[in-house]
This record gives sequence, structure tokens and C-alpha cells, in this order.
Amino acid sequence: MEENQSYEAKIEAAKLILTELNKSDLPLDKATALFKEGKKLLSEATKLLDDAKLAYEETQNSND
Repeated sequence: MEENQSYEAKIEAAKLILTELNKSDLPLDKATALFKEGKKLLSEATKLLDDAKLAYEETQNSND
């Protein structure tokens, strides 16, 4: 996965991984790799969201 994807792209990619993980014929090694990738994407998306929240709060505080 590309490191500097947007928040929305990371969430969409994680949804696609979840769809794959819900398939009953998925081999364990592929499921494990997909799970790790999905977890990484969600962690990166959370960081992007936290950074955006912090930037918003800093902007609000500087306007006071």
C-alpha cells in the first residue's frame, strides 16, 4: 500500500480487505497477511484523523 494515501483511500482499501477476509475459502497464510495489512491501514487512517483533529484544534485555539 502507498504510504501517503488519503484517509478515504485507506478506509476503502481496508473495506476491500474485510470483504476478502469474509470469504470462507481464503487460505490461512493469505488471511493472516490481509489481516496485518488491514490493521496497518486502519492504524495509518487513525493517525491521519488524529493529525487532522489536532490541526483543527490548533486553528481554533489560535483564533481565540
